[in-house]
Amino acid sequence: MITTEEGDLLAAASHLARLFPRPEEGETIPVQFIDIQEKLAGWSPELKRSVYVDDFKDTDGLKRVREVHLLRVYNWILDGESLIELSDMEKAQFEEVMDTFIKDGGEILFTRKRIGGRFVNYFILGDENRSRSCIKKHYLAEILDY
Repeated sequence: MITTEEGDLLAAASHLARLFPRPEEGETIPVQFIDIQEKLAGWSPELKRSVYVDDFKDTDGLKRVREVHLLRVYNWILDGESLIELSDMEKAQFEEVMDTFIKDGGEILFTRKRIGGRFVNYFILGDENRSRSCIKKHYLAEILDY
C-alpha cells in the first residue's frame, strides 16, 4: 500500500520516469549510456507527437522535419530505457562528459538548463557515492537481457 507521502513523491517524480524525461532546472536523473543514433524527427499532426524515422522518404505528412541525435539511456528512476533528443551542441557536451566518465568513472546525471530563455539538455558527471536509496541496484546487462 502506498502512503500519501509516498504517493506525493511518486507523482512529483513522474515527469522524470518517462520514455522522454523532462527534468526541471536543478533536478537530475542518473542515466547509463546505451547508444546514440542519428534520426530525422518531425511532428505528426495525426498522432500529435514527434515521430523519428531513418529515411527522408518517410517524412511525408510530418511538419518541422529536422536531423537529431537520439540518445538511448537507461533511466535509473524509471528503472527502464529513456530517449533524449539532442542537438549538435548538446551532443558535443554529452560526449565531453562521456569522455571524462570513461577516464575517471562516476555517475552520469541528466538535467536541463535554461539558456537564453530556452531549456537545453545538459549532462553532469556526479559522484557515484551519493545516496541512492530510492534506486534499485542491479547490472545493466541483466536489465537489458544480454
